[in-house]
Amino acid sequence: MKQRITIREVAQEANVSPSTVSRVINGREADHMRPETKQRVVDAMQALSYTPVKAAQQLRRQRSQRLGVLVPDISNLYFALLVRGIEAEAFDRGFTTLICDSDQQLGREQRYLEILLAEDVDGVLFVPTAKPNMTALQRLVDRGTRVIVPDRRIANLPYVEADNLQASCELANHVVDLGYRRIAYIAGPEGVSTADDRLAGFLQALKSHGVKPAVLYHGDFTYESGYDCGSEILDRDDIQAVLTGNDLMAFGVLRAAEERSLSVPKDLGVAGFDHVPHVPYATFLRPELTTVEVPVYHIGQQATRLLLEGSDENVIVPTMMIRGGTCRPMKGSNT
Repeated sequence: MKQRITIREVAQEANVSPSTVSRVINGREADHMRPETKQRVVDAMQALSYTPVKAAQQLRRQRSQRLGVLVPDISNLYFALLVRGIEAEAFDRGFTTLICDSDQQLGREQRYLEILLAEDVDGVLFVPTAKPNMTALQRLVDRGTRVIVPDRRIANLPYVEADNLQASCELANHVVDLGYRRIAYIAGPEGVSTADDRLAGFLQALKSHGVKPAVLYHGDFTYESGYDCGSEILDRDDIQAVLTGNDLMAFGVLRAAEERSLSVPKDLGVAGFDHVPHVPYATFLRPELTTVEVPVYHIGQQATRLLLEGSDENVIVPTMMIRGGTCRPMKGSNT
């Protein structure tokens, strides 16, 4: 089957930006666009046999020019950067954003879905706290509102996310290769796809080495849960390393280790996940945190592009492991 031509391919053919193509498609080329630029876009669309998909045409007919953004915790720098990426891409395409914070509360999340339905936004970028209220979500879909899921997954909705399982597996392999064997893990909330995938990658890596996890905990991706779980873990005397489902929980573990006069990495290895490159706070630590870099700003941009282009494509973006100094080769290891 021939792959559908995208706005980005039209933009490349016309030697313009994707946002310029979007403005022509949506009838917003009158402002600040030269007639010859519009003609290049039209010619490129004809040359490539590009036809806007039905969902994109629907967005063109709607007039609110607003997108709803619903995230679990805007105070978490990870989600703040995700929203920044969404807002920047939306603004470039002539859309404003209505930003909502569920504060990791399902009742609040449901209420915001109802508000976004009442506001008649043109589309919604939705990061669920856990398993969302599908009735409220279905009302949006039935209305014809485009919904896309950045960073996480919901069944039957398009998503853009990092390769969490593979990245977590690579990180755990790195830690085991350094010689750590008694390894604890603090996962994120059960039922959240990112948390489940990162836990699965950790378990997969350990199993391939014939290593069993020393202990497993579930936090909620906050500093406080990392500290609380880390305190319980470090009250044991057999733990060599603690891996966590995100960096905030790793910071909590580091605090718990400091209170117990444990030196990292001399006495304890620590590794996190989801370091964000735009604001590299993990690199402020000394030693630098061992973690995985997730291009979350790019995820927000890409999800917004797909939403406004009417694409149902699922996208997996690559990550990069940061071999920081909070884990080091154990005595007797071959690393």
